[in-house]
Amino acid sequence: MVDKDFIRLLKKNKTILCPTIIVHNRYGDTFGQRHQFSNHELRTSDPYQLGSLFNLKHTSRKRLAKFYKEYADSDRFIKQSKKDTETIKTNLKLLSDAGVTIATGTDAGNIGTLHASSYLEEMKEMKASGMSNWDILTASTINGAKVLSQEDEFGSVEVGKKANLILLNANPVDSLENITTIYRVINKGKELFPNKILPDSPEDLVQQQLNAYNQRNIDAFLEPYADDVEIYYHPDKLSMKGKEAMRKTYSGMFQTIPALHCELKNRIVQGNVVIDHENVSFGDSSIKAIAMYTIEGGKIQKVYFLK
Repeated sequence: MVDKDFIRLLKKNKTILCPTIIVHNRYGDTFGQRHQFSNHELRTSDPYQLGSLFNLKHTSRKRLAKFYKEYADSDRFIKQSKKDTETIKTNLKLLSDAGVTIATGTDAGNIGTLHASSYLEEMKEMKASGMSNWDILTASTINGAKVLSQEDEFGSVEVGKKANLILLNANPVDSLENITTIYRVINKGKELFPNKILPDSPEDLVQQQLNAYNQRNIDAFLEPYADDVEIYYHPDKLSMKGKEAMRKTYSGMFQTIPALHCELKNRIVQGNVVIDHENVSFGDSSIKAIAMYTIEGGKIQKVYFLK
């Protein structure tokens, strides 16, 4: 627990604190193979970086993976992690209330802490510490500019500052989740549409649904699919049509098969077609399959399974 002298020293030296609350627990989640990513993370993270975090489930180095998992799952590790997180949150609230300048940051790039998408999760943890939404938004804007000594150029909307803006559809003061409702981005005077800045490639969409499959997250799994998607057994036997049919089938699988996991063995991308060679395990048993995905209009429109 920080004391008054420490707080006084931070304020005297105009120190800016970046708490990075989530980073240390993400190591344990990765090595313990217990990640539960949010829908936001599954939709917006780099899908290949996120997918790599599941590799311990099928690595050839079984003894090493077992060692890390047992360590991360141990009572000692879990209790210490919980204690450390509570200490960080308690200290953050004390420092914020005392007027120490706080800046939001995630230390992304560490194992399990993904670039960009982890930002919202960090803000939620700051909220859980007791900080107000307004203080968290301040930490995420003007205080971030202060870290770079550029608060005179950006970080707030003022006459004379650079007009690089993110326009939202909903007020983040009401809910931090609203920072994801991006309407427009203004950069160097140019209006940018969020879905056109970095559109998902066919391979991105297929990887996103694979990640969500391995998390057994039905909503994130269905997100890349078209509403009228068609699922076939090669060459032309229609298995199901539409997202709701998929929801019914896959929800049951996700709920009843906790050990369900799909390992990508190989992938071929040709234009708007992605072909995956997969090994799907159900605990002690597994099957090999080939899935061919056809993407149209930014969504997976058809899937052909070859067994």
